[in-house]
Amino acid sequence: MKKLLEFIATGFYSGKLPKMPGTWGSLLGALLVYLFWPSSYLLQSLIVAITFLLSVISSDFMAKELSLKDPDQVVIDEILGIEFTFLFLHAQGNFKLTLFGLLLFRIIDIMKPFPVNYFEKLPGGLGITADDAVAGLISNVLLRVLGGVLNV
Repeated sequence: MKKLLEFIATGFYSGKLPKMPGTWGSLLGALLVYLFWPSSYLLQSLIVAITFLLSVISSDFMAKELSLKDPDQVVIDEILGIEFTFLFLHAQGNFKLTLFGLLLFRIIDIMKPFPVNYFEKLPGGLGITADDAVAGLISNVLLRVLGGVLNV
């Protein structure tokens, strides 16, 4: 069970790649969206709900296991943030939209503007997960507005 939780938390071990683990996790999430994101909003919602639950559980486990508040190698939260970025959008196969959404999410995730910074203060896996979920929601709104203006 420990290995499975580590596998999930590290985004299939992408979070263990050298340097920029959050970016690696975000790239993995964007690749999965580009290749497999369903057009059904119900399926998108189900994927996001399952990923949220897995993120809270697995990141909480890793934080306790490593005695760290938010271990760098935990990237399931970035994958979730990417999913929120594309929630209720048709991103599968749309390279420009996927790339633009990825860039927006990374900027918001790194800058952690309010209210993102508020949510990372929550305890354990919930705090690890919630700030990226909120960053993804903000990125989703920006993607809709800026993507429409820029015709992405």
